[in-house]
Amino acid sequence: MRRRAQMEMAGLVVIVILITLGILFMAQFALKDEPDKNIFTRKELAASTMAAVMKMTVTGCTEGTAQFPQIEGDLLDDCAVFGDVHSNYICEGKPSCEFLQFKIEELLDQTLGVWGKKYHFVSEMVSNNEEFLYIDGYNAVTGTGGHCQDRVRDTSGDFYLPSGNGLVRSVLYVCE
Repeated sequence: MRRRAQMEMAGLVVIVILITLGILFMAQFALKDEPDKNIFTRKELAASTMAAVMKMTVTGCTEGTAQFPQIEGDLLDDCAVFGDVHSNYICEGKPSCEFLQFKIEELLDQTLGVWGKKYHFVSEMVSNNEEFLYIDGYNAVTGTGGHCQDRVRDTSGDFYLPSGNGLVRSVLYVCE
């Protein structure tokens, strides 16, 4: 009888140890940061924000062929081909490159900046890697700049636009 009681006690000890290990194992995964989820969230945020910005139409343009030019199709192409010197589009009194610099930064500040996300936007000619639009997001709420080059960052993916001057590549980085 004494031997049987000892075996039951040993069995209970083993069960308690297994339950404790199970709880510790579960707690390890519950408390662990979810980097995959953060990466997915940043990538989707960058991609959807970039798509929305590129497809946006603009009002207040006094010159150009389209009454409501699209950022990607009309203004970005005009900026890549003509620059600020001979711009076909004048929006809110500014040539296309200057207007895009202002407008894209304003849009990103009103979304990503308000959400506390840092960002970095670049448009460049693929043929010579010459950047003609460069926005390093500044968050007015926290007073911190974008500087995504030295941080964990994810990209919207490349958005390509054939222009009269060659291929234009635009990309948005969102970083921690």
